[in-house]
Amino acid sequence: MKIVPGLLGACLLLTACSEPGPTTPPPTVTVTAPATPPTVDPATLGWLDGFCSAIHDYRKRNNTEAVPGTSAPGSVEEAQRALSRELGGLADRTGEVVDRLKALPPAPAPLAETVRKAFIQKYTTAHDRARDAKAALDGAKPGDAASQDPAWNALNQAQQDIDGTYDPVAPLAESPELLTAAASAPGCKA
Repeated sequence: MKIVPGLLGACLLLTACSEPGPTTPPPTVTVTAPATPPTVDPATLGWLDGFCSAIHDYRKRNNTEAVPGTSAPGSVEEAQRALSRELGGLADRTGEVVDRLKALPPAPAPLAETVRKAFIQKYTTAHDRARDAKAALDGAKPGDAASQDPAWNALNQAQQDIDGTYDPVAPLAESPELLTAAASAPGCKA
């Protein structure tokens, strides 16, 4: 029985003298600082708010005002007047957008200026087309059915002229700074 305590002592001696084995590293805890939103230049924020507001306000106004009548016109003259009102409304709305976009201060970045000029061109084209078609229709003889076809074509073309201009932020996607500012601009939240 003296052998067991001797073997036990030898085992303890061997384990105490042996090199330490690999130890498990202590767990690491990664602490990240809370994300702070990047600072946005107030001038850029103001410009984008004005730019986006002009486009979104047009869209909202157009959706409200361009609702077709509930009853069909009873005569060619009534149809001419209804079409003239539609053309006039479109000319007014697109003209207002052009005025608001032109009234903005200088753009904060070259891309923003390029986008603004493209939008001004599209809305100006639609405005001029609707205005000219209304003038031609209003100058036609009352009851002249042939005067309606060019007016309808002009109305459809004017609407196509501004197709793709309802999202003011998408064309700015190449600039992370402008997108960041747009995310903070109240007018860019449709």
